[in-house]
Amino acid sequence: MTAEKKISAGQLMLLLLLARVMHTMMFRADGFESGLPMMLGLLCSTAVEAVAALPAVIYFEKGGADIPRELFGKNSAAFSLLYTVYFTVIAGGTVALFAEFMQQEFSKTVSPTAATVLLLIAAAYCASLGIEGLGRAGTAVFWLFAIMSVLMVTVSEGSFDWLNLRPLAQGDGETFSRYFVESLSSSWWLPMFCVLGANLKSGAKKAVGGYLVLKLVIIETLLLLVTLVLWRYIDVLGYPILALGAYAKSDFIQRFDAINMFVWAINCALAVGVYIFICTKPFSRKKLSCAIPAALAGVFALFEYKRGLRFDEPWLLGFKLGGIILLGILAPLCACIKMKVKEYISKGAEE
Repeated sequence: MTAEKKISAGQLMLLLLLARVMHTMMFRADGFESGLPMMLGLLCSTAVEAVAALPAVIYFEKGGADIPRELFGKNSAAFSLLYTVYFTVIAGGTVALFAEFMQQEFSKTVSPTAATVLLLIAAAYCASLGIEGLGRAGTAVFWLFAIMSVLMVTVSEGSFDWLNLRPLAQGDGETFSRYFVESLSSSWWLPMFCVLGANLKSGAKKAVGGYLVLKLVIIETLLLLVTLVLWRYIDVLGYPILALGAYAKSDFIQRFDAINMFVWAINCALAVGVYIFICTKPFSRKKLSCAIPAALAGVFALFEYKRGLRFDEPWLLGFKLGGIILLGILAPLCACIKMKVKEYISKGAEE
């Protein structure tokens, strides 16, 4: 068995972050009125995520290398396939949402079917580069996203109205609860970390802590900017980040729509590439192996796009949460317990 190639804690943190940012980019707002309950929902869900991540962090900090193998030894293939199935669905759902975005905002540029195929080809190629290639690409894409975000804020012609950030009112509890659950269900970075932790040189706490802090700061800032600048006018475009970019203009760039599409497409290819890489973990490292989950994700993406996929659909919400609990929390918790039991038995045998 060949040794796993490694990436730094910072690179892993950025891969997790870009996957979460991709989900935020694809978020559609219907009836958006105030960002405060959403901001509180994100804050509370992040606190829950920090606690939920403890088993995986402890496992890798204690020297764990492979959660399925820790649990089932040589018979770990079946359990590893659960990660493959889970992230095939996540990859397909992400691509379906991107296809819908292209249909809604850039229908004259490329068809959703062509966008799906091209995106999955690029994602499969990214996955074939391996974890080191994904880690390097993640750093470049993050800085691209950061530069785009700073530019949009700097040259924005929108006015900041602090009255939009109104106090919590009756009925905001439902908004808070809905976004809290939706935010938790988007925490598939937990099972991602359980798989990619095997490729981490060191610093599991740094990777997870850095991710949670950066994710909270970036998304809370975006929610605040959207609330102050746009408020109800988000419904005109539907996508808050795209709507925010509509106010960004300069002497050289009159509309940031094309730049948004470019950055979103690159980030989507990278995020889906990471999902496909995870799908191929139980199999041999061959470029052809990346094509299989990419094709399956493509079939699912086109089917769900035609059906009008929403990531807050009840069945998909349950599927995402179920995978997070089983693959991202319970699996590393059981691995920690088993590791501790083996250590206890080993010490007893030595005595």
